[in-house]
Amino acid sequence: MKIENNLREAVYANIVRKRGGGIKDDDGREKIDFNRLVERNVEKLNVGNKEQDVMKEKWKHILKRNAYRYGKVSEGNKIKIYNQGHLAFSDILTSINNSKKRVWFESYIFDDSTLADAVVNSLCNASKRGCDVILLIDYIGSLKMKSKWVTKLKQHNVHVLFFNTFFNSLLNMLPMFFRDHRKIIIVDDAAFCGSMNVAESVLPSGGRQHDTLFGSLPLGSLPSETHLNSALNPPAEGGSKCLAYYDLHVQVKGPAVKDLADVFLDSLRMTGSSIKRDPIEKQQKYNNDDGESCFIQVLESNVLRKVRSIQSTFDYVIKNGATNSIYITTSYFLPPGFLRRALFSALSNGVDISFLFSGNSDILGDVPATYYIVKKFLRRFHREESVDNSVNSIDGVDSSNCRSVERAYFTNLRKHAERKLGESLLRRKSGGVTRKRGNSQFYFFQDKHCHAKNIVVDNLWCSVGSFNWDRFSSRRNLEVMISIFNKDICDKFIHEHKTKITNNSKEITLSEIVNRNIVQMFMSYCAYHLGKLSGRNLFDGLSTGKGKGESGMGKEKDGKGKIPPPPPHSPNAMCPTKSIVALGGYPAGSKQKIAKNERGVKWLRIDLDGCI
Repeated sequence: MKIENNLREAVYANIVRKRGGGIKDDDGREKIDFNRLVERNVEKLNVGNKEQDVMKEKWKHILKRNAYRYGKVSEGNKIKIYNQGHLAFSDILTSINNSKKRVWFESYIFDDSTLADAVVNSLCNASKRGCDVILLIDYIGSLKMKSKWVTKLKQHNVHVLFFNTFFNSLLNMLPMFFRDHRKIIIVDDAAFCGSMNVAESVLPSGGRQHDTLFGSLPLGSLPSETHLNSALNPPAEGGSKCLAYYDLHVQVKGPAVKDLADVFLDSLRMTGSSIKRDPIEKQQKYNNDDGESCFIQVLESNVLRKVRSIQSTFDYVIKNGATNSIYITTSYFLPPGFLRRALFSALSNGVDISFLFSGNSDILGDVPATYYIVKKFLRRFHREESVDNSVNSIDGVDSSNCRSVERAYFTNLRKHAERKLGESLLRRKSGGVTRKRGNSQFYFFQDKHCHAKNIVVDNLWCSVGSFNWDRFSSRRNLEVMISIFNKDICDKFIHEHKTKITNNSKEITLSEIVNRNIVQMFMSYCAYHLGKLSGRNLFDGLSTGKGKGESGMGKEKDGKGKIPPPPPHSPNAMCPTKSIVALGGYPAGSKQKIAKNERGVKWLRIDLDGCI
C-alpha cells in the first residue's frame, strides 16, 4: 500500500510539473510545510476538536491545490495594514525617498492632486539618485494628470507608460474596456498593494491628515509651493469638494515581494512597450519564531492571457473552505453569477456572512443598484429558509397539499436530491452534523465611500487588493490580490470590519428595502439592470469564461479545465450531476475505481488523499 501511494504521488507530481502549475523543485525556494502551517493556525481557533480536524483537512487541501495550480506562494513574509491614506503614503513616500535600486509604481488613477505632485517629485528624486524608476498608470485613470508632470518625469529619465491608450487600443486591437486596475508599488525590497490610488480621494485637501503628511516630508518631495499653499489653505466654506475614500492597503516584506514584482512585469508586458525588465532577486525570508511572519499567495487576473486565479480562488474558498464565517468589504457590489452561487452555497452550509458596502458612492447609481442586489439576496434567503422549515414539517406529505407551487417545487427538489445523492452525502455536506442555514447581514458605510476590497474566511484566510465584486473586475480589468493564511492577520481585518460596522455604518434589512417608495425602488431596478448590462461583453470581445466555468478554472496552466479532487469533507466533494453518484465524496482510504457515467464514458478515479 505504501508503494502504491508513493507511485500515485509521483504520477501526480509529474503531471503538475508538466502543467507548470506548481512550485518547481528548482525555483530556489524552500518547500512549504502546509500541514504544519494549517495546524499551527487552526489550533488557535476557539472551536472543538472535531471541527478543528475537519477544518485542517479542508485548508490543507485548498492551500496545496492553489499552490500547485497558481504558484506565487511563500512563507516568511511581514505584513503592515493601512486603513488611512496619510499613513500609507507617509510610508510610501518615505520608502521612495530612501530607495537605492528601483521604484516600480503602478496605479489605476493618477490625478492632479497635491498627493500626485508629491509622488512626482519623489520619483524624480529617486531617478536622480540612479534608481530604476517606472511609472505605469492606466490611460483612462490618468486623464486628469498634468502634462507638465509627464514632461518633468521624462526629463528626469523616469519611464512613464500609459496603459491601453486610444491609439494603442486601435493599433493592437485591444478592447478599450480592458483597463489596468492594479495598485502595486515595488520599492527596493518592499512592496505596497491594496485599493489606494494616487488621488485626492485618498487624502482630501485641507484636512488634518493632509497637513500631517506634508508636514513630515522633506523639502525635495513637497508639492510645488502654489499647489501646496492652495491645498493647505482651502476656501473657508465647503473645504474640499472631493468625496473621501475608505481604503485598505498593505506593505509587504519578504519573498512575496518578488511575486508582486512579477505581476508588475506582467502589466509592463501588456503595455507593448519596448521597456523590459528581468525578475528581481530572491527576497529575504523572515523568521517564524517571532510569530509575525505569514504565508502569502499572490493572485492575479488577466483575462486576455486567461489568467483568473483571483476568481477561481474566491469561488473555491467560499464554497469549500468556509465553515463558520465570512467577512466581505467591497465597493460596487454587482457580483457575477459564479460569485453569487458561491455565496449562496456558503449560506446553505451554515456560514454566516457579513457584508460592508458603500452607502456614499462616487458612481451615480451604485448605491441604488446595491440595494437591489441586497433585496435579491435577502428575499432568496428568507424564501429558502421558509421552504426548508415547511419541508421538515410536512415530511411524507404529497406536494399537492403544500401551500404554494413554489413550496411544492422545493419539496420535490429536496426529495430528488435525497434520492439522487443519498442521505449520507447530504449529511457529509456539514461534516455529519445537521447545520442551520447561515445568516447574512448587510451594512452600508456612511462617512466615506467604501473603496476597500477585503475578504476574511473563518479567521484563517484573507485577501486584500484591487479586485471589486463586479463584472468589470471579473471579466475585464487587470487585477491583483494578496491572499494570506494567518489567524493573527485575519483577526486584524475582522476587527477593522467590525469597527467600521459599529461606528460608521447602517444595517440594511429586507423590511427597510421593501418599504421604500416606488421612485426609489424603480431607480434601484434601473440602476441594477444598467450596471448588469454594462458588465456584459457585447462589444469589447473579452471572454466571459462561459463554457468553462465563470471563473475560468483550469485555464491558466494546462488549458484543459482539470482540477484536483475536492477535500474529503468539502460540501462539493461529489461528482457533477451527470456523473455517477457512486464516485462522489472521496472518502479517505478509498481505492481506485473505474465506472461509467450516463453516456457510457469510463471514469478513472485515483485517490490522491495525502499526496498533495
